[in-house]
Amino acid sequence: MKDNSKQGKIVDTEISIHPSMEDRISKFQKECLVEEAEALPPIKEGEVDVNTDFIFDLGDKYEVSVFIRNGLPKPVNLEKIPFKVVNKKEEVLGSKIFDLREMGQIPPRTVRPWKVYFDKEDIKLGENDLKDLRIIFDTRLKAERTINVTFENLPLGIKGEHRRKYEKFLQSLPLLRLGQVSMTAYKVEKTKDDGIAVEVVIRNGRANGIDVERIPLSIYDSKENLVASGIFYLKDVKVSPFKARIYSFTFSKDELIREDIRLNEWRVDFRLNKNISAGDEVGHEK
Repeated sequence: MKDNSKQGKIVDTEISIHPSMEDRISKFQKECLVEEAEALPPIKEGEVDVNTDFIFDLGDKYEVSVFIRNGLPKPVNLEKIPFKVVNKKEEVLGSKIFDLREMGQIPPRTVRPWKVYFDKEDIKLGENDLKDLRIIFDTRLKAERTINVTFENLPLGIKGEHRRKYEKFLQSLPLLRLGQVSMTAYKVEKTKDDGIAVEVVIRNGRANGIDVERIPLSIYDSKENLVASGIFYLKDVKVSPFKARIYSFTFSKDELIREDIRLNEWRVDFRLNKNISAGDEVGHEK
């Protein structure tokens, strides 16, 4: 992928580890990734490219480790990207379209390590050796216009690791398209009064602020049993353009449908359960 408005100058790129991987790789692994990224061929300003690190045969599929570099002076987000597999003669042995939204936003002038998987039937290996194969972008490469939002309502008293957890969670969420609004549950826990509190992150990808007037919530436990369901009617709740806000919604003990609650695993659905009446306001928000 190329941006022809500014091209030709060689740019230096730094490693960019996805936030969800930061705590899962060792210092040694990161140092190895840095060394491998530094050994990649030069990239020019205005280019986005992919380089193959290795291809493993996992038995039923191929694991491909790649480096995707962003030579643009702005972040880039990749969505449905066609990759082609070629050999030393540049012959195409296979292709597949990957959804790379989980890669998140790749900062300017950085290189992001990632892994993709090809099924065996996707690649006609023949007499070719895996070490001689590489992955290239198809000419249909598409970058989507997405928005990077930041919190606007985290209290100043939230500092250190507690604050970083909120910000890390926000960065790990799926990409937010321009014009999109999303709601995601951050945490579900019991209250001191044996009720249940749900923390929800609301993201606004629109160029104008939004008013949030009602939020239906249904909570299910680890066995998919309905725990609570209702609609929260809100007053004066606004989310600014390209911002995120976090709110806590609480069901009291009397509003819970069952008492034998298992919240070691949970699921929040932003719909009213079909067996629940929509007439009454429930709980409270803050």
